[in-house]
Amino acid sequence: MSADGMMWSAEAALERAFLVALRADADVQAVFGNPARIFDDESPEPIFPYAELERHEIEDRGTSGKAGQAHTLTLSVRSRDDGRAGAKAALGALRAASERAVFSLMGQRTVLIQPVYSDVMRARDLRSFRGVLRVRIITEEAG
Repeated sequence: MSADGMMWSAEAALERAFLVALRADADVQAVFGNPARIFDDESPEPIFPYAELERHEIEDRGTSGKAGQAHTLTLSVRSRDDGRAGAKAALGALRAASERAVFSLMGQRTVLIQPVYSDVMRARDLRSFRGVLRVRIITEEAG
């Protein structure tokens, strides 16, 4: 497998592990149901509220003399109930769960998981709200 192929494989593993950790969180399940409606792709007919992984940016970032990466994952929340407050509550559950998230990745060590940005705005349809949460995850080679 090429270095690019290994990087994409590591990216996919990090996404899966992060989403599994969010979906397993009891506070997230209280907002998004059980199983939690957090998707890594668009859902044809989602039930509100729901969240989806919109973007995953990667930068090479070594720490402590080891190869590492900084991942910025962008989650989008869609909510129709309870207005802006409902969307903020949904974002708050995801933010808190991301701060509590613990997961392991083969060959990698998670150095930091930190929410770095969140915002809520009215969607174009004027009936729903869209929330955005960006989470930075820094990993480095294990060992």
